[in-house]
Amino acid sequence: MTAVQPETSVSVPTASLGLTFKEAVGRRRSTRYYKAWQPVEREKIQKILEAARLQSCHGNAVQVRKAVVVHREKTDPDTFAELVDALYNQPQAAQAPVHIYWTIDLSGWDHLRDNLTELIDAGALTSSYGWSEQFIDEIVLKTPDFNVMAGERRFAEWLSAIETGLAMGAALLAAQDEGLGTQLLTGKRQKIADLLGIPDTATVAQIQLLGYSAEGTEAGGQRPRPDFEDLYFDGRWGTSLPRDPAVVAELIEAGMIQESAPLPYRRREIRALAAMLGLPD
Repeated sequence: MTAVQPETSVSVPTASLGLTFKEAVGRRRSTRYYKAWQPVEREKIQKILEAARLQSCHGNAVQVRKAVVVHREKTDPDTFAELVDALYNQPQAAQAPVHIYWTIDLSGWDHLRDNLTELIDAGALTSSYGWSEQFIDEIVLKTPDFNVMAGERRFAEWLSAIETGLAMGAALLAAQDEGLGTQLLTGKRQKIADLLGIPDTATVAQIQLLGYSAEGTEAGGQRPRPDFEDLYFDGRWGTSLPRDPAVVAELIEAGMIQESAPLPYRRREIRALAAMLGLPD
């Protein structure tokens, strides 16, 4: 069955929601049903990428997180179909008007010295903390704990993956703030790299879908998460950090903690979405 696409060629600009940080965190969902017929404004895509670009990174100097933005309507249909196939033919991949293919590019470490010197010039790395070009050359670039490419390759890849994850996290929240649905998918990395001309220095990490959600804003409720006390420890591993009920109440009021899934109507919503988009019930 094919997805239902209402007849319209008019793009109605949609304002960002202007959420607080806590609201953006609380309202974020992995959107799995998109309005395939409604395009995403180019300025919103840029804002999402700007949020990722400005996210913290190692020494504020390394740029390993790079991405390819694919617009369904501007991509050769056969190529887009191959990309959807590389995403294991998940229906939402075909629905979403925009894909962002996030990569970890280890060549981003190549200009570490120049970037650190620029931070000295900007007053971010100061002489009062011992920073100088001599310190960079004699200590930083020779220390695997900082210049990870001088040490174990596996650690360099691991840290670079964290750097990319920070950017993707910011991009997810920015998409939520812009009133968009979004989700991360995995895929066949080598096939994607071949289709998009991604160099050998870069590894496809995850694929972010962007589009207007066909689901309600709650999308069935906030997803289950492990208990707070099972994740965080107080002073020593294994000693649970207490969760303050007053803080929980405050975060509920602020919109960060919301009603857990599944909301009572969720099954009916899924059936309605399946019927609208021509998907199995």
